Amino acid sequence: MENRIRKPTHPGELIREDLLPETGLSQTKLAQLMDVSRRTVSEIVNERRRVTSDIAFRLAKVFSSTPELWLNMQQAVDLWKTRSIHGHEYEKIQSAQEANLI
Repeated sequence: MENRIRKPTHPGELIREDLLPETGLSQTKLAQLMDVSRRTVSEIVNERRRVTSDIAFRLAKVFSSTPELWLNMQQAVDLWKTRSIHGHEYEKIQSAQEANLI
């Protein structure tokens, strides 16, 4: 299992720190372009909401990227967070081969 020390970049951070300033878009305008509520954009930008596959398609369209980019970023954050919470439990789990079951 990969043991990443630094938390991966949340998609909202990329939007907040890089894309909005570079494009001159406001959160309100981004929400309009994505056809979602301003609250949805705000929660993503402030890292309180995950990027779903639906949102990934919308972001990809607005920023001329791919949904995979957004989902891969979100997945990296999710895996890091889960490992940081439950990693000690995962270390105790044996593979079937280690337990001599196969």
